[in-house]
Amino acid sequence: MRVLLLQSKSMAAWTDVFRVALVFVFVIISTECKTGKDTLTDADLKKFEEMVELKGGKFIMGTDEPNARDGEGPSRKVTVKPFKIMRYPVTNAAFRKFVKAKKFKTEAERFQWSFVFDAFVSEEVKANITDRIPNTPWWVPVPRAYWRQPEGQGSTITKRLNWPALHISANDAKQYCEWNGWRLPTEPEWEYAARGGLESKRYPWGASFDNKRLNTWQGKFPEENTKEDGYHGSSPVDAFEPQNDYGMYDMVGNIWEWTSTKFKSQNQGQAVEIPMLVLRGGSYIDTKDGEFNHIVRVTTRMGNTADASSDNLGFRCASDVERVGKAADAVNAKKENVEL
Repeated sequence: MRVLLLQSKSMAAWTDVFRVALVFVFVIISTECKTGKDTLTDADLKKFEEMVELKGGKFIMGTDEPNARDGEGPSRKVTVKPFKIMRYPVTNAAFRKFVKAKKFKTEAERFQWSFVFDAFVSEEVKANITDRIPNTPWWVPVPRAYWRQPEGQGSTITKRLNWPALHISANDAKQYCEWNGWRLPTEPEWEYAARGGLESKRYPWGASFDNKRLNTWQGKFPEENTKEDGYHGSSPVDAFEPQNDYGMYDMVGNIWEWTSTKFKSQNQGQAVEIPMLVLRGGSYIDTKDGEFNHIVRVTTRMGNTADASSDNLGFRCASDVERVGKAADAVNAKKENVEL
């Protein structure tokens, strides 16, 4: 099944429904916190915000597998310029620092709701919510759910500072990146980083699936998650070892990540005109074989509106690499002009 989580300003009519929801929301926090952190050292913060510089060049992007969907294929040769990209998704600790500095409010906060996976929402809250997306009833539009309250009022990130920041729209992500002098990665940059120098492999580490290296769904969705990977919902950004030789963490599984690339969707052969951006990587509700939701692999992608948010949407930042030679040429040219 495809999961398309559309949260747009045209859905503002839902606000009236949420206003009658319980004032005090008690949620079932099922996320495993066995490696959660309530404090992070300066060294932790620096580590989680670290970028890796990649030389770029030509690589084979996409897949020719017969079950390719959402524009995963065909495979084609693509060139990316040298760039930098964060090793980890942006954490709650890092996003909190940005929010404090800018007094920033995410779109989920302004809309006063966001999507939360059904298993993490109390029956009291669900009883007061009548509108859900028909094809994806496991997504509950929860009042006051946002990055600091991932499952709504009563939940907290206190023990999840090293978790990825969730309920982040593309618009929010861009603001964070720009505050640091960065930007969102393009889709080709994201896949180049995820592949780790390997050509035409299904996963960042190679050809074979390994549930000890990523966070996906195991069991019958959505009723049962056997948690063979150790997690029911999202997991810390450093819960698993680096996924490839570039030292990249969490590129596939755990949470979807925004890119700056426009998503072109087809509906029965007709182009869909709703403006969307590409999300990459799959999330904790996706599976090895795609029996439920998306197949998690290095080419996994979907599109969503730039103001969408849910508890499996996050991001990482990228930046350009300044070409020393080009900078030197500019300086020399300036000197020559002065002399003339």
